[in-house]
Amino acid sequence: MREKRRRHGYDTVALPKPVAEKPALEALAFAGLPDPAAVLDGEGRLLAANASARAEGAPAPEGTSAPLGQLLPFWNDPESRDALLAATGSPDGARDIEVRLASEQGSRRRVFRISARRIVDEGPIRLVAVARDVTALATERNAAPAPRPAEGASDSIDPVTGFETRTAFQALLESAIEESAQAKQPLALLFFDLDDFKALNDTHGLAAGDEYLRRLGEALLADLQPGRVFARLGGDEFGLIAPRTNAAEAALEADGLVRFLTEFSPTFEGRRLQLTASVGVALHPAHGQRASDLMLAADLAMHQAKARGRARFILHDPAARERERIGLLRGQADRIRTALAGARFVPVFQPISEVATGRIVAAETLVRLREDDGALVRPDQFLDAAERFGFVTAIDRVVIAGVFDALVASRKRISPDLEVSVNLSGLDFEDDALVAEISRLARLKGIRPSRITFEITETAALRDLGRVQDFTNALTSEGFRFALDDFGVGFSSFRYLRDLPMSTLKFDQSYVLDLPHKMENRVFVRGIAEICRGFGVKTVAEGVETPEILEILRELGVDRAQGYHVGHPSLELPGRSSEAR
Repeated sequence: MREKRRRHGYDTVALPKPVAEKPALEALAFAGLPDPAAVLDGEGRLLAANASARAEGAPAPEGTSAPLGQLLPFWNDPESRDALLAATGSPDGARDIEVRLASEQGSRRRVFRISARRIVDEGPIRLVAVARDVTALATERNAAPAPRPAEGASDSIDPVTGFETRTAFQALLESAIEESAQAKQPLALLFFDLDDFKALNDTHGLAAGDEYLRRLGEALLADLQPGRVFARLGGDEFGLIAPRTNAAEAALEADGLVRFLTEFSPTFEGRRLQLTASVGVALHPAHGQRASDLMLAADLAMHQAKARGRARFILHDPAARERERIGLLRGQADRIRTALAGARFVPVFQPISEVATGRIVAAETLVRLREDDGALVRPDQFLDAAERFGFVTAIDRVVIAGVFDALVASRKRISPDLEVSVNLSGLDFEDDALVAEISRLARLKGIRPSRITFEITETAALRDLGRVQDFTNALTSEGFRFALDDFGVGFSSFRYLRDLPMSTLKFDQSYVLDLPHKMENRVFVRGIAEICRGFGVKTVAEGVETPEILEILRELGVDRAQGYHVGHPSLELPGRSSEAR
């Protein structure tokens, strides 16, 4: 991308001495010239036009004072018109000016070069303008083997900029990646966002924004290098595919684009429109093998450029995504710290039923973070940060205390035999004081330990099996129970049923959800359920979302069911008369 456009050569014409009479002016229009030509006065009014200009739509010269734009009816570019008119005031008496225009006529893009010369004489100022159709030259120049979208993609062109649409661009990028991989050539993807484009719309109006985009599209397409493709990805976001472009070349391309957009300043209704742009660069294959990966990398780099002050480019750094994730986790850590201080972690309870009777006999405790507006946030939005910054044990302590408080508060409403399970993380087993705290709370609240089951996963047990054994044995000796959670997604070893005091095994929902469709899942669940009965261990199926699944579990001999078909999580423990739906 060049900072400034180089001037192209063009032809000028030698004119006889102009006269003020209309017949002489018509002669100056070169009636037989194959290119559209016209004579204008010092104010830019059309005085005469030749036959070629009239064939393009220019008005007949008789009695007209049409503006310069009528030389070509689609020429509605005030900046280039002003440039031509400025030639009438050139102190040296003659100045050549070239502009390139593009218009849509059906599906064909036509490109013209406008040349102008000032005629100086004792008479009034006259300007002669000639428009040369260079569509064939431009087409040849841009006829590189750029990938095209599939046939029938009639909506693949953005009507304002003339760029490809996002959908078409993705297909083109996939094709370009495939071609680059086959040719073992690098490929660059540039994303750029117009800084403060919304402010331009708010200040000057939507029409000004559209005019800016239209003019930008014309300018960028006019100098488009072979094989490259521009796209409008959103309101003010754009993309550029640059085949056969390595990192150094992509950096130069991005820098040139930033400079060009900084200097690009079309006028609209006498007002100059000027913006800057933030550019992100991603490379294939270094930053992604697929179109979606490459677009994500370029988008991330673009937003980093905007965050670092705008009007610049950033080459994607694969480590930046991890740094950004860590920054996000730090923000979540602050949120967790505030929530702990404000007692905003609350337990919710999902009912568990007996498969044979449908009676609710237990509930699993899940944790939620209560926002300022009362909304309850699921753990997938804060658990990563809690684990990374060491808040898990503090949250689990709050949840355990909340469970005991809920059992006390609901004593008159719930069954005295209702069991409640609580999830423990692997970090909890490293908290030497947690066993004593659980025992103290149970005695303080008057909670029978056999009503409390602590759920642990195979992954948690693997952290330090010896420590987990000490933890579970200590609490089991007081009457608390343990369940092996998410069975089927880890090593699925019965070693834990032998080495740890497990009273319950919970099938992971990935096996349960597919029971209606996969016979192998039924064989697995039936076999495990039979083995567990031999060990005296109850089985629970998670993810029971339909009556069909519940019926299959009954046939397979599973003891208990949990899922949305049984009941949704609630702030209250299930009451005495609760049954699965």
